[in-house]
Amino acid sequence: MKRDYSVYPSMIDSESGIVWFYNNPTKISTLNYTSPLDVSATRCNDLSICVWYISPLWQFNDLNKTKYALLGEWNKWTAVSRQRFLSIITNTENTQTTIIVQGVISEIVSIIVYHSTLQSVTVNCTISTENSQASLVITPTNAVCS
Repeated sequence: MKRDYSVYPSMIDSESGIVWFYNNPTKISTLNYTSPLDVSATRCNDLSICVWYISPLWQFNDLNKTKYALLGEWNKWTAVSRQRFLSIITNTENTQTTIIVQGVISEIVSIIVYHSTLQSVTVNCTISTENSQASLVITPTNAVCS
């Protein structure tokens, strides 16, 4: 790159959400129509790899309006894939989201979730011997896997 860029969601056909650099999922920032992703030419050049991930930010229907986002597997080039994450279901009260994780029996899948109360948390999901799946449950107060 020869110059710095400011990237807005509309420029990349994206929605607002949160964004993080590929090697640091704990440092996130907002991406929306007033807060662009600033890409530095000194940081992103012919000798570097610059990859960012964007996740939609959802909000629970609780008193604190808790927000959360599935960041996925940070050690993968495709952090959230259809092969790994089979479904994302929010209950009708909008107080709990269940994410079905697919894998190999007994595999431990480390998943990062942004949570406005907990910040960025890593949840280790052990894939079940029954159905080769695990359930990641996110609530306004917790993110756990079963």
